[in-house]
Amino acid sequence: MNAEQFNARYPVGTLVFAYPGVRPEDGTGTRLVTRTRTDAQLSASGDPVVWVEGEGAYICLTHVDPVAEDVWEAARKAETAAQPPEPTPQRLGHAARDETIPALLATIKELRDSRQPLIEALTLVHKSMTSCVGDEWAMEWLGEVWTQIPLNVRAAAGDKDAAAELAEAGA
Repeated sequence: MNAEQFNARYPVGTLVFAYPGVRPEDGTGTRLVTRTRTDAQLSASGDPVVWVEGEGAYICLTHVDPVAEDVWEAARKAETAAQPPEPTPQRLGHAARDETIPALLATIKELRDSRQPLIEALTLVHKSMTSCVGDEWAMEWLGEVWTQIPLNVRAAAGDKDAAAELAEAGA
């Protein structure tokens, strides 16, 4: 079915089973119990496609099956019943001071321990980007993204300009 034929038969909001990727007869895939959210149209590759609720990409019309309301409702109920119930939130109350302080100290230690791998990763990123002399994208990234990172973090990652700026500021 082409896009014009689909649009003539099925308005936006039509109840459908949609199969992003693989139809059930072609393998294991996901079935969405959903509805259309756009008219069908041609993709850039010329395939007739439609967007459906709950999916960020278009789906080829060969992977969309309009269904009757009773069939759609039954599938929606079965899908909802198959999902595990949300856990009931438990009121935690307040922790005692002698419980809170060790927990906070442990969190602080954990954050300090994670600092070095992050600095090493940023150092690698900075070296990689500055080695791309003449690469327009890398230079744009350094100007727009790198400069948004706090000055002391950039300096710790090996940015000599940031270190000099910190030294000038007396930090």
